[in-house]
Amino acid sequence: MAMRLPVLLGCGLLAACNFSTNDGATVGSRGLWVANGTSVVEYNPAQLGGGAGPTAPHVSINSEVIGTPAGVAFDPMGNLWVADPAAMINGAATPALYEFSAAQLAALATDNSPDPVAIITSTFMQSPRQIVIDTLGNAWIADPTANAVLTYTQAQLSKTGTNAVGPVLLITSSQFNGASGVAFDSSGNMWVANNGTTATAGTTIVEISKAHIPAIPETGTATPQLVADATVSDAGGATIQAPWGVVFDSSDTLWATNSGTSTVAGFAKASLVTGAPTPAVTLSSATVGSDATLNKPHGICIDDVGNMAVVSSGIAVYGPSQLATGSPTPATFIVGAATTLNAPQGCAFGPVVK
Repeated sequence: MAMRLPVLLGCGLLAACNFSTNDGATVGSRGLWVANGTSVVEYNPAQLGGGAGPTAPHVSINSEVIGTPAGVAFDPMGNLWVADPAAMINGAATPALYEFSAAQLAALATDNSPDPVAIITSTFMQSPRQIVIDTLGNAWIADPTANAVLTYTQAQLSKTGTNAVGPVLLITSSQFNGASGVAFDSSGNMWVANNGTTATAGTTIVEISKAHIPAIPETGTATPQLVADATVSDAGGATIQAPWGVVFDSSDTLWATNSGTSTVAGFAKASLVTGAPTPAVTLSSATVGSDATLNKPHGICIDDVGNMAVVSSGIAVYGPSQLATGSPTPATFIVGAATTLNAPQGCAFGPVVK
Protein backbone atom coordinates (compact mmCIF):
# COMPACT_ATOMS: atom_id res chain seq x y z
CA MET A 1 0.00 0.00 0.00
CA ALA A 2 1.31 3.43 -0.93
CA MET A 3 1.70 6.17 1.65
CA ARG A 4 -0.02 9.48 1.00
CA LEU A 5 1.89 12.73 1.17
CA PRO A 6 1.50 14.47 4.55
CA VAL A 7 0.97 18.13 5.11
CA LEU A 8 4.43 19.58 5.66
CA LEU A 9 5.39 22.09 8.26
CA GLY A 10 8.20 24.58 8.56
CA CYS A 11 10.56 24.99 11.50
CA GLY A 12 9.05 24.19 14.86
CA LEU A 13 9.20 20.41 15.23
CA LEU A 14 12.01 19.94 17.65
CA ALA A 15 11.78 22.07 20.75
CA ALA A 16 9.48 24.14 22.89
CA CYS A 17 9.82 27.88 22.49
CA ASN A 18 11.87 29.57 25.21
CA PHE A 19 12.20 33.28 24.52
CA SER A 20 14.88 35.66 25.64
CA THR A 21 15.95 39.12 24.60
CA ASN A 22 19.28 40.71 23.78
CA ASP A 23 19.46 44.44 23.04
CA GLY A 24 15.77 44.42 22.22
CA ALA A 25 15.98 41.62 19.65
CA THR A 26 13.72 38.64 20.18
CA VAL A 27 15.67 35.39 20.15
CA GLY A 28 14.15 32.01 19.40
CA SER A 29 14.86 28.68 21.06
CA ARG A 30 16.88 27.06 18.26
CA GLY A 31 20.42 27.03 17.06
CA LEU A 32 21.34 27.99 13.51
CA TRP A 33 23.05 25.18 11.59
CA VAL A 34 24.92 26.01 8.38
CA ALA A 35 26.48 23.80 5.71
CA ASN A 36 29.88 25.40 5.51
CA GLY A 37 32.68 24.55 3.09
CA THR A 38 34.11 21.39 4.64
CA SER A 39 32.16 21.46 7.90
CA VAL A 40 28.74 22.04 9.41
CA VAL A 41 28.60 24.74 12.07
CA GLU A 42 26.09 25.76 14.74
CA TYR A 43 25.42 29.19 16.23
CA ASN A 44 23.38 29.10 19.45
CA PRO A 45 20.54 31.55 20.17
CA ALA A 46 22.69 33.72 22.40
CA GLN A 47 24.90 34.45 19.38
CA LEU A 48 21.93 35.52 17.24
CA GLY A 49 20.54 38.30 19.41
CA GLY A 50 22.04 41.34 17.75
CA GLY A 51 25.21 42.94 16.50
CA ALA A 52 27.75 42.37 13.77
CA GLY A 53 31.20 40.93 13.59
CA PRO A 54 33.39 37.84 13.30
CA THR A 55 31.55 35.55 15.70
CA ALA A 56 33.02 32.05 15.88
CA PRO A 57 30.53 29.14 15.76
CA HIS A 58 29.40 27.57 19.00
CA VAL A 59 30.31 24.11 17.68
CA SER A 60 31.45 22.58 14.40
CA ILE A 61 31.16 19.13 12.83
CA ASN A 62 34.46 18.30 11.14
CA SER A 63 33.84 14.72 10.07
CA GLU A 64 36.17 13.32 7.40
CA VAL A 65 33.10 12.40 5.34
CA ILE A 66 32.14 16.04 4.79
CA GLY A 67 33.09 17.25 1.32
CA THR A 68 31.18 20.33 0.13
CA PRO A 69 27.90 20.27 2.09
CA ALA A 70 25.04 22.17 0.48
CA GLY A 71 21.88 21.45 2.46
CA VAL A 72 21.02 20.61 6.07
CA ALA A 73 17.74 19.57 7.69
CA PHE A 74 16.50 17.94 10.89
CA ASP A 75 14.17 14.97 11.09
CA PRO A 76 11.41 14.74 13.74
CA MET A 77 13.82 12.91 16.10
CA GLY A 78 16.36 15.72 16.06
CA ASN A 79 18.88 13.96 13.82
CA LEU A 80 20.78 16.14 11.37
CA TRP A 81 20.81 15.22 7.67
CA VAL A 82 23.35 16.72 5.28
CA ALA A 83 23.06 16.83 1.48
CA ASP A 84 26.59 16.81 0.08
CA PRO A 85 27.51 16.82 -3.65
CA ALA A 86 31.08 15.70 -2.92
CA ALA A 87 31.04 13.63 0.27
CA MET A 88 34.22 11.64 0.81
CA ILE A 89 33.03 8.02 0.53
CA ASN A 90 35.79 5.42 0.38
CA GLY A 91 38.26 8.13 -0.53
CA ALA A 92 36.30 9.48 -3.49
CA ALA A 93 34.07 12.52 -3.86
CA THR A 94 30.54 11.11 -4.09
CA PRO A 95 27.09 12.76 -4.02
CA ALA A 96 25.51 11.60 -0.77
CA LEU A 97 23.00 12.16 1.99
CA TYR A 98 24.25 11.41 5.50
CA GLU A 99 23.06 11.59 9.10
CA PHE A 100 24.52 12.72 12.39
CA SER A 101 22.38 11.48 15.26
CA ALA A 102 20.91 13.68 18.00
CA ALA A 103 23.25 11.95 20.45
CA GLN A 104 26.27 12.80 18.30
CA LEU A 105 25.18 16.43 18.13
CA ALA A 106 24.80 16.59 21.91
CA ALA A 107 28.38 15.29 22.29
CA LEU A 108 30.05 17.71 19.84
CA ALA A 109 31.77 19.58 22.67
CA THR A 110 33.88 16.48 23.28
CA ASP A 111 33.86 14.83 19.82
CA ASN A 112 33.50 17.19 16.87
CA SER A 113 34.54 14.68 14.21
CA PRO A 114 31.95 11.90 14.44
CA ASP A 115 31.38 9.41 11.63
CA PRO A 116 27.84 9.63 10.21
CA VAL A 117 25.52 6.91 11.49
CA ALA A 118 23.99 6.59 8.02
CA ILE A 119 25.17 7.38 4.49
CA ILE A 120 22.98 7.11 1.39
CA THR A 121 24.37 7.20 -2.15
CA SER A 122 22.60 6.65 -5.46
CA THR A 123 23.28 6.90 -9.17
CA PHE A 124 20.17 9.11 -9.32
CA MET A 125 21.79 11.62 -6.94
CA GLN A 126 24.15 14.02 -8.70
CA SER A 127 24.31 17.35 -6.89
CA PRO A 128 21.96 17.35 -3.88
CA ARG A 129 21.23 20.84 -2.65
CA GLN A 130 18.29 22.03 -0.51
CA ILE A 131 16.65 19.35 1.64
CA VAL A 132 13.30 19.33 3.46
CA ILE A 133 12.16 16.60 5.86
CA ASP A 134 8.43 16.26 6.46
CA THR A 135 6.60 15.38 9.67
CA LEU A 136 6.69 11.66 8.82
CA GLY A 137 10.45 11.76 8.36
CA ASN A 138 10.51 11.56 4.55
CA ALA A 139 13.27 13.59 2.87
CA TRP A 140 12.75 15.72 -0.27
CA ILE A 141 15.95 16.86 -1.98
CA ALA A 142 16.35 19.34 -4.83
CA ASP A 143 19.12 18.32 -7.22
CA PRO A 144 19.90 20.87 -9.98
CA THR A 145 22.20 18.58 -11.94
CA ALA A 146 19.66 15.76 -11.98
CA ASN A 147 17.03 18.51 -12.50
CA ALA A 148 14.77 16.63 -10.15
CA VAL A 149 13.41 16.33 -6.63
CA LEU A 150 14.43 13.06 -4.95
CA THR A 151 12.30 11.52 -2.20
CA TYR A 152 13.58 9.12 0.47
CA THR A 153 11.25 7.54 3.01
CA GLN A 154 11.71 7.47 6.76
CA ALA A 155 12.27 3.71 6.47
CA GLN A 156 15.16 4.29 4.08
CA LEU A 157 16.63 6.96 6.31
CA SER A 158 16.40 4.73 9.39
CA LYS A 159 18.99 2.26 8.08
CA THR A 160 22.48 2.65 9.49
CA GLY A 161 25.78 2.28 7.69
CA THR A 162 26.51 3.05 4.05
CA ASN A 163 23.75 2.11 1.61
CA ALA A 164 23.53 2.57 -2.14
CA VAL A 165 19.79 2.97 -2.62
CA GLY A 166 17.67 4.92 -5.04
CA PRO A 167 14.93 7.36 -4.02
CA VAL A 168 11.35 6.09 -4.03
CA LEU A 169 10.38 9.11 -6.15
CA LEU A 170 12.48 10.87 -8.76
CA ILE A 171 10.21 13.80 -9.62
CA THR A 172 10.91 15.65 -12.86
CA SER A 173 9.02 18.22 -14.90
CA SER A 174 9.51 19.99 -18.19
CA GLN A 175 9.11 23.19 -16.13
CA PHE A 176 12.17 22.35 -14.00
CA ASN A 177 15.35 24.19 -15.00
CA GLY A 178 18.08 23.40 -12.52
CA ALA A 179 15.86 22.45 -9.58
CA SER A 180 17.79 24.01 -6.71
CA GLY A 181 15.39 24.74 -3.85
CA VAL A 182 12.33 22.94 -2.51
CA ALA A 183 9.70 23.93 0.04
CA PHE A 184 6.13 23.00 0.97
CA ASP A 185 3.35 25.41 1.85
CA SER A 186 0.87 24.77 4.67
CA SER A 187 -1.43 22.85 2.30
CA GLY A 188 1.30 20.40 1.26
CA ASN A 189 1.90 21.86 -2.20
CA MET A 190 5.51 21.59 -3.37
CA TRP A 191 7.39 24.62 -4.69
CA VAL A 192 10.66 24.25 -6.60
CA ALA A 193 13.16 27.03 -7.33
CA ASN A 194 14.84 26.75 -10.73
CA ASN A 195 18.35 28.17 -10.65
CA GLY A 196 18.65 28.03 -14.45
CA THR A 197 20.91 25.43 -16.04
CA THR A 198 19.44 26.25 -19.49
CA ALA A 199 19.71 29.97 -20.10
CA THR A 200 16.93 30.10 -22.67
CA ALA A 201 14.44 28.56 -20.25
CA GLY A 202 14.84 31.29 -17.66
CA THR A 203 14.73 31.04 -13.89
CA THR A 204 11.40 30.43 -12.18
CA ILE A 205 9.65 29.06 -9.12
CA VAL A 206 7.07 26.38 -9.92
CA GLU A 207 4.32 24.67 -7.95
CA ILE A 208 3.35 21.00 -7.98
CA SER A 209 0.06 20.76 -6.10
CA LYS A 210 -0.37 18.21 -3.33
CA ALA A 211 -3.07 16.49 -5.41
CA HIS A 212 -0.59 15.88 -8.23
CA ILE A 213 2.32 14.57 -6.15
CA PRO A 214 2.26 10.79 -6.50
CA ALA A 215 1.76 8.50 -3.55
CA ILE A 216 5.05 7.35 -2.10
CA PRO A 217 5.74 3.75 -3.18
CA GLU A 218 7.12 1.32 -0.64
CA THR A 219 9.74 -0.15 -2.99
CA GLY A 220 11.52 0.70 -6.21
CA THR A 221 12.04 4.10 -7.80
CA ALA A 222 9.08 5.74 -9.51
CA THR A 223 10.02 8.44 -12.04
CA PRO A 224 6.97 10.65 -12.56
CA GLN A 225 7.28 13.59 -14.94
CA LEU A 226 4.79 16.14 -13.69
CA VAL A 227 3.25 19.29 -15.13
CA ALA A 228 3.61 22.37 -12.95
CA ASP A 229 0.35 23.80 -11.64
CA ALA A 230 1.83 27.30 -11.53
CA THR A 231 4.99 28.91 -12.91
CA VAL A 232 6.10 32.14 -11.24
CA SER A 233 8.50 34.23 -13.32
CA ASP A 234 10.53 37.41 -12.93
CA ALA A 235 8.44 40.57 -12.80
CA GLY A 236 11.25 42.85 -13.92
CA GLY A 237 13.66 44.45 -11.55
CA ALA A 238 15.20 41.02 -10.93
CA THR A 239 12.53 39.67 -8.59
CA ILE A 240 13.32 36.05 -9.53
CA GLN A 241 16.87 35.65 -10.79
CA ALA A 242 18.75 32.39 -10.23
CA PRO A 243 16.80 31.50 -7.06
CA TRP A 244 18.74 29.13 -4.79
CA GLY A 245 16.70 28.47 -1.65
CA VAL A 246 13.00 28.79 -0.81
CA VAL A 247 11.07 28.66 2.47
CA PHE A 248 7.54 29.42 3.70
CA ASP A 249 6.96 31.37 6.89
CA SER A 250 4.08 30.92 9.33
CA SER A 251 1.81 33.20 7.26
CA ASP A 252 2.49 31.16 4.10
CA THR A 253 4.63 33.86 2.52
CA LEU A 254 7.17 32.30 0.17
CA TRP A 255 10.69 33.65 0.56
CA ALA A 256 13.33 33.04 -2.12
CA THR A 257 17.01 33.94 -2.29
CA ASN A 258 18.07 35.43 -5.63
CA SER A 259 21.71 34.47 -6.11
CA GLY A 260 21.73 36.33 -9.44
CA THR A 261 20.89 39.73 -7.98
CA SER A 262 21.80 39.46 -4.28
CA THR A 263 18.23 39.99 -3.12
CA VAL A 264 15.58 38.12 -1.15
CA ALA A 265 11.98 38.22 -2.39
CA GLY A 266 8.86 37.49 -0.32
CA PHE A 267 5.65 36.57 -2.16
CA ALA A 268 2.21 36.53 -0.54
CA LYS A 269 0.62 33.12 -1.05
CA ALA A 270 -2.32 34.59 -2.96
CA SER A 271 0.04 36.08 -5.56
CA LEU A 272 1.68 32.75 -6.39
CA VAL A 273 -0.09 32.03 -9.66
CA THR A 274 1.27 31.61 -13.17
CA GLY A 275 2.71 34.93 -14.28
CA ALA A 276 5.12 37.52 -12.93
CA PRO A 277 3.80 38.74 -9.57
CA THR A 278 5.35 41.66 -7.76
CA PRO A 279 6.89 40.55 -4.46
CA ALA A 280 5.27 41.83 -1.29
CA VAL A 281 8.80 42.38 0.06
CA THR A 282 12.19 42.73 -1.61
CA LEU A 283 15.25 42.79 0.65
CA SER A 284 18.37 44.28 -0.90
CA SER A 285 21.91 44.26 0.38
CA ALA A 286 23.20 46.74 2.92
CA THR A 287 26.86 47.33 3.73
CA VAL A 288 28.36 46.72 7.16
CA GLY A 289 31.93 47.93 7.27
CA SER A 290 33.15 46.87 3.85
CA ASP A 291 30.96 43.75 3.65
CA ALA A 292 27.75 43.31 1.69
CA THR A 293 25.07 41.71 3.86
CA LEU A 294 23.60 39.86 0.86
CA ASN A 295 26.17 38.55 -1.59
CA LYS A 296 24.70 36.00 -4.00
CA PRO A 297 22.63 34.48 -1.18
CA HIS A 298 22.02 30.75 -1.04
CA GLY A 299 20.51 29.23 2.12
CA ILE A 300 17.43 30.65 3.82
CA CYS A 301 15.66 29.45 6.97
CA ILE A 302 13.25 30.80 9.60
CA ASP A 303 13.24 30.13 13.34
CA ASP A 304 10.39 29.63 15.80
CA VAL A 305 9.78 33.36 16.38
CA GLY A 306 10.06 34.52 12.77
CA ASN A 307 13.72 35.52 12.55
CA MET A 308 15.04 34.86 9.04
CA ALA A 309 18.63 33.75 8.39
CA VAL A 310 20.08 34.26 4.92
CA VAL A 311 23.42 32.68 4.05
CA SER A 312 25.79 34.27 1.56
CA SER A 313 29.47 35.08 2.19
CA GLY A 314 28.33 35.83 5.72
CA ILE A 315 25.17 35.11 7.70
CA ALA A 316 22.49 37.80 7.92
CA VAL A 317 19.73 37.33 10.50
CA TYR A 318 16.71 39.62 10.14
CA GLY A 319 14.10 40.15 12.86
CA PRO A 320 10.43 39.94 11.82
CA SER A 321 10.05 43.73 11.94
CA GLN A 322 12.91 44.11 9.42
CA LEU A 323 11.20 42.04 6.73
CA ALA A 324 10.05 45.03 4.71
CA THR A 325 11.19 46.28 1.32
CA GLY A 326 14.49 48.09 1.51
CA SER A 327 18.09 47.49 2.55
CA PRO A 328 17.89 46.89 6.29
CA THR A 329 21.00 46.26 8.32
CA PRO A 330 20.46 42.76 9.75
CA ALA A 331 19.81 42.43 13.46
CA THR A 332 22.76 40.03 13.46
CA PHE A 333 25.46 39.89 10.79
CA ILE A 334 28.18 37.27 11.15
CA VAL A 335 31.16 37.87 8.90
CA GLY A 336 34.94 37.81 9.03
CA ALA A 337 37.82 35.38 9.27
CA ALA A 338 37.15 34.36 12.88
CA THR A 339 33.76 32.96 11.86
CA THR A 340 35.52 30.08 10.03
CA LEU A 341 32.80 30.49 7.38
CA ASN A 342 34.05 29.06 4.10
CA ALA A 343 31.62 29.17 1.17
CA PRO A 344 28.55 28.56 3.38
CA GLN A 345 25.49 27.17 1.61
CA GLY A 346 22.23 25.90 3.16
CA CYS A 347 20.89 26.42 6.66
CA ALA A 348 18.36 25.07 9.14
CA PHE A 349 17.28 25.96 12.65
CA GLY A 350 17.46 23.02 15.02
CA PRO A 351 18.46 21.75 18.47
CA VAL A 352 20.85 23.77 20.59
CA VAL A 353 24.05 22.05 21.65
CA LYS A 354 24.61 22.66 25.36
